[in-house]
Amino acid sequence: MLRGVPFVALVVLFALVGCKPSAGSSCEKGESRCLEPNRALVCQKNVFIETPCLGKNGCRKEPAGVSCDVSANRAGDPCSTDEEGAAVCADEKTLVACRRGKYARVPCRGPGGCAQEGGNTRCDATVAELGEPCAEDDKKACATDGRRVLSCENGRMTPKYECRGEHGCRVQERKVDCDLTIARLGDTCDKLVEGTYACSEDARSILRCDNGRFGDNEKCKGATRCLVEPGSTRCAKPE
Repeated sequence: MLRGVPFVALVVLFALVGCKPSAGSSCEKGESRCLEPNRALVCQKNVFIETPCLGKNGCRKEPAGVSCDVSANRAGDPCSTDEEGAAVCADEKTLVACRRGKYARVPCRGPGGCAQEGGNTRCDATVAELGEPCAEDDKKACATDGRRVLSCENGRMTPKYECRGEHGCRVQERKVDCDLTIARLGDTCDKLVEGTYACSEDARSILRCDNGRFGDNEKCKGATRCLVEPGSTRCAKPE
């Protein structure tokens, strides 16, 4: 009887060694395994989930661990919420990023495009189209028509405010600049410009940004018109 104990233990040991993890198996944060050349297991809240590796390098073992090339992954493909924000360039103008457990393909329309910099991925999203996916909430961009500012909200670019001034919306040194010297009554305005003034579109009124919207401040009487000058907005007779 005693001689049978090591045999049983050895069988159990072989069974454990031969057991391969699968989706639903327990894991440690950051752990990953290759299932096939283009499929991997990644850890999410201590449980493995399956994710595709559709880039040309697929899934492979490297000295530093398992590498899953997601550069060709599709919008909606699953990713681990433990890796929120992880991103890679699909090409010079497209970012693939993990957002809330799914991959998003984010356009990088700004002049800097998509680039790898010092081990980090950088997407110049200072120019965008309304409704398209985005990777960083509250990040602002100029609309492609150059007439409004958009903001990233819940993974989509949404309208923020209009840029009715002569220069519209433009990108300068990777910063969004909106010309708010002309506004319409009720237009939204940024908290950063709270208390500033603009001329109405017909130049008959001065408007002021208060509590996130432009409201009436002063009517221009008689032949005077609203004029925007360096450092001031006032009612005066045009020269």
